[in-house]
Amino acid sequence: MKNYKISLTVPALDKEQLQEKLQAFQDLQDHLEHEDFIASTTIIVEHPDIIDFIKEVIPEEGEQLTMTDYIGIAKRAFERFA
Repeated sequence: MKNYKISLTVPALDKEQLQEKLQAFQDLQDHLEHEDFIASTTIIVEHPDIIDFIKEVIPEEGEQLTMTDYIGIAKRAFERFA
């Protein structure tokens, strides 16, 4: 794989917010395969309200989701986005 240098403009309130945005991008780049990275970005761009939905259903720190939780989340997602 090759490395490329790019020029990028990122709107941010301050250097701390810029660092957070760049770190988030790096985390996605590091943890998602190319196809998943592209698909995730496409979904977020086409449905930005999905971020609010994820915040609603994400478990608290250390909390485990049950199968019933997953089914409920899937049902809510279908009702909201289908």
